[in-house]
Amino acid sequence: MMKKVTIFAAIAMTMVGCSSDELVNNSTENNEAPIAFSVEKKNISRAVQNLESLGHYNFGVWAYKYGTSLTTQKVMDNYLVGYSDGKGKGYSNANVTTWAETIGTQDDHKSPWFYEYLGTAEYQNTDATKGYLATQSAYMSANANQYLRYWDLAYTTTNFYAYAPYRSAGVTFDETTKKVTVAHGAQTAGYDDASLNEFMYAGATATNADKKDVKLTFKHLGAQVNLRFYENVRGYRVEIIDVTSSDNGIQATPATKSGDTYTTAKYYTTCGATIEYTSSTTNPTASVTNPIATVNHDGATKVDDNLVFVIPAGTTDGLTTITAPVTGKTYDVIPEDIENPTTQTYAKSSTVYYPVAQPTDSEVGFTFHVSYKLIAEDNGEEITVNDARVYVPAKSGSEFIAAWQPNTKYTYTFKITKDSTGSTDPNTPDVDDPTVPPTPQVYPIVFDGATVEDYTEKSNDSNF
Repeated sequence: MMKKVTIFAAIAMTMVGCSSDELVNNSTENNEAPIAFSVEKKNISRAVQNLESLGHYNFGVWAYKYGTSLTTQKVMDNYLVGYSDGKGKGYSNANVTTWAETIGTQDDHKSPWFYEYLGTAEYQNTDATKGYLATQSAYMSANANQYLRYWDLAYTTTNFYAYAPYRSAGVTFDETTKKVTVAHGAQTAGYDDASLNEFMYAGATATNADKKDVKLTFKHLGAQVNLRFYENVRGYRVEIIDVTSSDNGIQATPATKSGDTYTTAKYYTTCGATIEYTSSTTNPTASVTNPIATVNHDGATKVDDNLVFVIPAGTTDGLTTITAPVTGKTYDVIPEDIENPTTQTYAKSSTVYYPVAQPTDSEVGFTFHVSYKLIAEDNGEEITVNDARVYVPAKSGSEFIAAWQPNTKYTYTFKITKDSTGSTDPNTPDVDDPTVPPTPQVYPIVFDGATVEDYTEKSNDSNF
């Protein structure tokens, strides 16, 4: 696991880049073994998770069989492999002969993952309680019909070239060069929905005579961005609020930085790619089981839109509800800094951004805009700090920070401190301005010395 810590003005930020997640597909076996799939995904700690629990309900696959002195034959042509829990999540399992609610034994050919009857001429679901509707074109197959396929023991091996999420157009495979080409429109950035935006690819070779499970290790073509928060403001608790008005969350303005000058810039929201499954001059270590992707930005879409993340909400996002003294008002506050980093907790934004990979020479970073309330622990005084800013650069030395790279998860950790670049001025912040103030803008109340006015003498003479 790669870990990077960078300090920016009032906010300490930790960027954590994680190694590739893994996704495993298993096919069952018997004497007349259909090529069936069950799908699992391993998270960063390598604990096994079901792919469907992470919001993925399909993947696409090409399969070709090879044999000595035999003509290479196509087995699957961009087949849609879908998931159903039988209760409306994923696809309708109507007519499917290999479906089961759970993965069974290796020889029962039953799985919640299937490809049979997922062709557009076959999949006619009109009931949303049973799964994706046939009218939801983003989740439909490129094939009119999809038939059950079997291991052919006359052939020696079958190769599988897979990717997720499924695309009916924009992703192609050339068996001669053993390359998958991903068009710009097929790999797009987006928020929260892994089923459409978390792009992955994989490959595997199976020995037909073994009829063993097919295992695919997927790599991410794009990246993932997450935000989390904690605070260290002595005598106060901190509540994150929308940066300007309700529901506009935490925002990040794309910009380049030269000295103290910040200039709004554009970043890529689409990209193409070539995925090689055989050795080449550019990728000599590429193989079916170790595919290598090369990202392509020629003609891709660039925008200067702000990134937007929702503010943390509730205990599920790591907040704690407190009641302020004196005022009796309640606040949902983020965790405090503690001395032991191994037990430090954080509040998180529930927004997950899935960016496309940026060029390695990108100079575009992001200025994050965060507003929050300070709540005094002794008397409940409330102070609103608007638009605290910190700039996250594209790179720090040789480390990529905001110039997102493939197969990497970036977690930006914001530590709210007393040296804030925000302002207590109630005027509406300009979240499109990427400039970060060079000095802290929240000023403490300081008593700058004291003087004592001399006594006034007054004479009161009396005669006795």
